[in-house]
This record gives sequence, C-alpha cells and structure tokens, in this order.
Amino acid sequence: MSYNNPSSLLQLAIQSLLRDDNLTITSLKHLPAEVFPSLFLEAHIHRRRETLKALVQTWPFERLPLGALLQDGQPEDPRFKAVMDGIDVLLKQEVPHRCKLRVLDLQFTGQKFWRMWTGVDLPVFSERRKLVDEGPSRNKKAKPYFEVCVDLYISRNHADRLSNYLLDWIRERKGVHLSCKTVMIYSLTRKSFRFLHAMPFCDIKELGIHCTLTFSTLRLLGIQLGMMNNLKRLDVCIDILAATTPEEDDWMPVCISEFTSAFHQLLHLQELYLKSPFFLQGHLHQLIRVTEGDLTHLFQSPHITHLKDLCLRGLPLTSVSEPLRALLEVNAATLQHLDLGLCGLQDPQLEALLPALSSCSQLSSLSLHGNRLSMATLEKLLRCTSGLSRLRQEIYPAPMETFNPQGILQPQTFDLLCTHIFKILKELKHSRSIVVSTGRCSYCARKMFRNWKLIILPCLSCFRDYKKLSFRPTGSE
Repeated sequence: MSYNNPSSLLQLAIQSLLRDDNLTITSLKHLPAEVFPSLFLEAHIHRRRETLKALVQTWPFERLPLGALLQDGQPEDPRFKAVMDGIDVLLKQEVPHRCKLRVLDLQFTGQKFWRMWTGVDLPVFSERRKLVDEGPSRNKKAKPYFEVCVDLYISRNHADRLSNYLLDWIRERKGVHLSCKTVMIYSLTRKSFRFLHAMPFCDIKELGIHCTLTFSTLRLLGIQLGMMNNLKRLDVCIDILAATTPEEDDWMPVCISEFTSAFHQLLHLQELYLKSPFFLQGHLHQLIRVTEGDLTHLFQSPHITHLKDLCLRGLPLTSVSEPLRALLEVNAATLQHLDLGLCGLQDPQLEALLPALSSCSQLSSLSLHGNRLSMATLEKLLRCTSGLSRLRQEIYPAPMETFNPQGILQPQTFDLLCTHIFKILKELKHSRSIVVSTGRCSYCARKMFRNWKLIILPCLSCFRDYKKLSFRPTGSE
C-alpha cells in the first residue's frame, strides 16, 4: 500500500523517527495525539511491527479504525498480529492514563478518520448509507471492557478466516466483546449456523441473505432472524430447493410461516429489500395462497412503521395491493425509496395504490419498471405524484400501447406516447426527470437504480429503447 502525498515537515519527522523502533517507542509518551494517526499509517505502510504494537498501547483515541487499512482482511498479516499483540498487553495490565482505546474497528469503514488526521484518501468499499453509531455498542460503564467490531461474511460453507480467528481469540480472553453489525450470508450449513449462533444477535444492524436454502434451513434462519431485534436493514434474495418427498411438501407452510413471523420482532427496521421471485413463484406455485397470506401478514405487521427504503422487486403483488396500500400509508411520513419493479402490477393494482403514494411526502425515488400499465394509468400516476416535491428519480414502464398484440415494440407509437408524457409534465409545471423503458430485465433495473442513483446503462438486448424525459419550468433553479 502506498500513498502519493506531498512530503511535509511532519511526514519527514515521522519517517526519520521510524528509522529507529526503540527511539519511536520511547518518544510516544511525549508526542501529541494529533501525530498518532500519521505515525500509525506510516508504521503500517513500512511494516514496523514493534512500533505498531506500542502505538496501540498508547493510542489516544477511543477507536482504532484498522479495517480501512486491511484491504485483504487476513489474520495472517504480521501488521494485524502486531495490533492484536498490543491489545493483549492492554488486556493484561492496568490501562495507562494516556491510552483511551476501547474499540478496534475492523469494518471497512474509518476512511473519514484517516482523511481528517492524515489527509490520505483510502478506498471506500461501500456506498451504502451508514446505519450504525461509531461508539461502543454496550454500556460504557461496564469494566473491564473492550470491543472488536467486524463485518461477518458467511460463504462457501464457512465464515471468513478473520471472523473465525476473532471468535477463537475472544473466547480465550475476558472482558472482550465481539460486535458484528453487518452480516452477509452467501451459503449456510449446520457448521455456519453454529458460527452464526455464536454472534450477539442484538448487535446486528444489517443482514443480507443471498443464497439457496432448503425449507428446514429457512425455518432455522427465521428463528435466528427473530432474535435480531435491533435490525435496521434487511436484504433478502433467497432461492429454495424443491421438495423431494411428501413430508417436505407438508413441511413447507410451517417453514415459511416461521420465517415471515420473524418480522414481528424487527421493531427498528428502516430498510427492507425482498428480492425473491423464484422463492415465491418458481418453487411455491402450489402454495400461492399461503404465500399471499404471508405477504399480507407481513405488510400488516404493526411494527413496520418507520421504513425509509422498501424494495419488493420481483415479488408477485397482484393479490396483495390492499395490504401494500396500508403499509405505504403507515410509512408515508418516512418512506424515501420505493422499488416495485417487476411485481406483475397492472392498472387496477397500481390505481389502488395511488392515494397512498400521493401521501408519501418524503419519497425521492420510485421504480415501477417492468409492470404492465396503460397510458391512462401512467397519466394518473404522474398527476398523483406531482405534489411530491422531493421526488427526483423515477423509472416507469413504457405504456402497454407501445407493443402490438404479439408483444413487439412499435417505435413510432413509443415516441408518440413519450411526447404525450412530456406534455403532461409540462402541463403540471413541476420539475422532474423520469425514465420510461420498454425493457423488463431485472439486471438492467438494478444497474439503473443501483444505490438509488439514476444510472443509465442500457442492456443491448432489452434497454436499447428507452426515453429519459425532463421538464423544468422557466425561471426555476
């Protein structure tokens, strides 16, 4: 790792100091706190293990955001071991007055800290909005106490090596708490379930599930999900293995119910992403009534009342428009981003949602991509949402009249209808920019609406025909 920053007197002094580990270590008690981040960064770059170990023991900040420096995140890194050795010294003795370290942050965060103190811009691994606080997750009065924060990734039938290492390391020490605020699951077995069960569920703020499961595994996951009562962001993209025996067939409703009932315990949920069309359609077509009941049960939960993001892309919503309308009304004061793309919505279902949509005063992003809507319903939608002053990003399907009875695009008709849409925008005299697309590709929808930023990256097969329509009234800023 290297950084191309102009040399300064401070940097030159630090580089000179680092030529002698003993001199550096004896000088630490006399150095001001402002020097420590730059000294730590240089010691990390030049792999000065003894200096890193000593810096940890005299660290003048409550938090050490080491994760931003560990791009590979492997416990075999000698620099990482030096830091852990320094923490071991702290845990075995009375902490010196100078040392304020209480949190080792191994998450891929902390770039702001290093930029503020050193001027160095480190790579940012995620653009998602932060959900969690920077302080310790437990009672600050509890002593002795030290916290290690890490993001947990479970894949290929095991958890990553860093998490495994930390779990063993913490088990052997007293007064240390492992905090996993973000858990991403890409594969689940009994072994990884045991590992997940060792995590403190109350600390988990973000959970992502992107894997193929059996119905029995789905049930076990639902039990653990119900214990994550501080969860704020949930992203579910699950495929289910088909039942192979009559017993498994009978077991399906119980497993689904166990999973969906967990949502009643998620009292702090802010963002919900359900992207499991195959889970609901491809494998559960024989249980569609149960699936609709589960969705209705979920939408009517009295605890889901402060959502900011709601992504239901790909879920069949044709028979649950009334519970969905109620869910939108309950969250109208907080909902900012809504994705109902590829949900099979037609004119009756969307028109039933319009009154609720019009009351979502904080809404800034709306996607209805891939649904079958007429020009008349799109016009109602545009007029209904014209009062939403924060709405800035909109993706709508091309009107059904754009296609002939065989489903083939009629380019001239598409152009005429887009011209009509533009006239409606002009008539409404409200600044807005929308995308009208003829495609129904979920991959392209994700690219265009990724992180709720409008990104036009048309797929050659299905997004070659789209229109971006913008209108800004004369004199508006």
